Amino acid sequence: MKQQTINPALQGAVRYVKERPTSRHMARDGNLTRAVTGVTLGNMVEWFDFAIYSSMAMTMAKVFFPTSNSYNELIAIYAAFAAGFVIRPLGGFLFGPIGDKYGRRTALVASISLMSIATLCIALIPGYHSIGIAAPILLVLMRMLQGLSTGGEYGGSCIFIAEHSPDKRRTFFTSWLEFGNISGFLVGGVIVNVISNTLGDDTMIAWGWRVPFVIAGLLGIVALFIRLRVDETPVFREMQAGKARAEAQSPARWTLFLKEWPQLLRCAGLVATFNINYYIVLGYIPSYLVSFMGKSAEFSARLSLIATLALLLFIPLFGMLGDRVGRKRMLLTGCVLIILSAIPVFWAIQSHGLAAIVIGMAVLILGMLFFEGTIPATLTSLFGTTVRYSCFAISYNLSVSLLGGTAPLVNTWLIEKTGITLIPAFYLMGGAVLGLLALWKMQDRTGKPLPS
Repeated sequence: MKQQTINPALQGAVRYVKERPTSRHMARDGNLTRAVTGVTLGNMVEWFDFAIYSSMAMTMAKVFFPTSNSYNELIAIYAAFAAGFVIRPLGGFLFGPIGDKYGRRTALVASISLMSIATLCIALIPGYHSIGIAAPILLVLMRMLQGLSTGGEYGGSCIFIAEHSPDKRRTFFTSWLEFGNISGFLVGGVIVNVISNTLGDDTMIAWGWRVPFVIAGLLGIVALFIRLRVDETPVFREMQAGKARAEAQSPARWTLFLKEWPQLLRCAGLVATFNINYYIVLGYIPSYLVSFMGKSAEFSARLSLIATLALLLFIPLFGMLGDRVGRKRMLLTGCVLIILSAIPVFWAIQSHGLAAIVIGMAVLILGMLFFEGTIPATLTSLFGTTVRYSCFAISYNLSVSLLGGTAPLVNTWLIEKTGITLIPAFYLMGGAVLGLLALWKMQDRTGKPLPS
């Protein structure tokens, strides 16, 4: 389904990419299309899985953690979900060196294989009433394997597409990763709703909850098949053929890694800004409208759906814009827009007026788009070839785990402790300031070869 959605647009885009003599790393059109499609589909599976897990939280809680208290069931199933999130940095430490030493393709094939196996295994785990405490233990173990695979998936995907892409179109092609992430989350939620409404609650608890996980696992196998048909990146092959190969396979490689610490901090800062925006705007504001503004859950869900569709429509366009005006300029614009608009937007949201809320969300989505379209190519261009995968994966996952994924929880806690409902605005502004600091003195490599 995903392949059919992305492929025609990508094939059309690739036909218009002309090979330039100044770019040494351009892939054949068909190989580039398969690279973008296979990698994007893999990232879509990751977010598809997040969507079905969160959408079926109550159902799975009754299957794996049955108690007389529904609140305790929900806490238990979310704790199992968090286990995969917490282990992500370890995945970066595992898959990063694999990608730098044995190849980007090797690491990505390994990560999608692990993700697909773990997802299919979840679909096969018997419930608590069948095997007792072994059921939740197996679920947590599979969630940890999924989290481990996720730790090597996003960074490797960005690098794989970036190293296959022509220099002048790198921002556009890598922006499809964000398209895949968001569409995976959207499609996963839709599929769960369709299956739930078709089968009913009792059937979902009995066996229906397994169906979305089977679909996710099969999509992962399709992504694996596509990745197996894509060549290793030209950049990595060149590194293997040159002097950098010896450096990459020697103990000095970790010395090179440590020398990248300024770029590691810069990457972590940009990732924090990007993820704070994502989790606040799409993950927290919908519940904020219900919990603090008194809006209905239906209104919040519709607003979230419209915002998600807007992102899907404009992400590739902002990727194209980034190639034209420069990625650093795009990111600076996004940070400044967030800083200037965060408080007015939340004032508008608190006004309870429909138009004010919609306009406020539109401004926040616009700020997000400056990051969504350009961040994959920006982060990839920070590091040299020999340690690119390791540096990207480790700094990205540590930042997401510490600063991005905790944003909704921290905001809820701060509002409850202080009573200040503008806390999310201050949080967004703080993240944007962190982004400005990360961009300070950063070299903009838009349209240029990746650093060697």
